[in-house]
Amino acid sequence: MSVKVMIECNLKQGKTGELDAFLLANVPTVRGFSGCGRVSVSFDEHSVVMMIDEDWQSVSHHQKYLQFISDNGVLQQLKSFMSSPPTIRYLQLSHY
Repeated sequence: MSVKVMIECNLKQGKTGELDAFLLANVPTVRGFSGCGRVSVSFDEHSVVMMIDEDWQSVSHHQKYLQFISDNGVLQQLKSFMSSPPTIRYLQLSHY
């Protein structure tokens, strides 16, 4: 069953340029990972929040991706742009 993954990230001030370069380099890897259907990134510049909206085949596919980026150091790099740990929500898609 497919799942929507919503990741809310509170960002540090003054890192926008570095974050843009990081996302340009790394978002294609997410999109190409087994089980990923879609990724979009949105920003609320007034509250310095980034929302990552993803569709995955399953929670386990997403968790395998998280393990992959944890093992290769990309997750730690992403966290360096954040002022607090991200909030990750797994939402089941409705058929309405």
